[in-house]
Amino acid sequence: MTFIEISSPLKGEWAIFNPPGHPKLAFDFLAVNSRKSPYERVSFTRHLLSFINVEDTLTWAQPVYAPVSGTVVATLNDIPDRLNICFIYDLFRLLVNKPKEGDGFGPFGGNHIMIQCGEVFVLLCHLKQGSVQVSPGDTVTMGEEIAAVGNSGSSIQPHLHLQVMRDSHYFPLFGNLLPFGFADGEVREHGEWSAKTPLGLTNGGHYRF
Repeated sequence: MTFIEISSPLKGEWAIFNPPGHPKLAFDFLAVNSRKSPYERVSFTRHLLSFINVEDTLTWAQPVYAPVSGTVVATLNDIPDRLNICFIYDLFRLLVNKPKEGDGFGPFGGNHIMIQCGEVFVLLCHLKQGSVQVSPGDTVTMGEEIAAVGNSGSSIQPHLHLQVMRDSHYFPLFGNLLPFGFADGEVREHGEWSAKTPLGLTNGGHYRF
């Protein structure tokens, strides 16, 4: 499938872990180690059954870089992050207290940045409260640091949600998505790293940027 090429907004090793029902043309990134684990000092079992702190994840507060050059058209920066997380509890909470479109996009995407590049719009979500370094109307350059990964909005654990859209409308959710990939990067396959230019993205993939 032909896709729009953008630059990775992240550096280091990352994996895509998209839950069932997540749109195929949007991706959730978690920082991982060489074993593809997103945790620093704890296990998934502990996160599943009890509370851990966001600082126990490798993703928390990782820098986010502009994946395109363009104009910032929307930001949100004041939604608190959930700092203590439990997978089962947070999943149940989201299912029971699912946000509604009338509440605005903040309860869904949390702190976020939308950048217009030509005729497409790139949206980065679940950013850390207070980390957004740009405002609507600002011009950004590809590779410029613009925020940090957080756990705001409808997020079970710290991660970066990334999507490319044909217009700037938030709703209907995922109704205007475009296929995209990265201009370059590496993917781990069969225990080996392989450079790809361009780099397609798939659920479950293990990448290095």
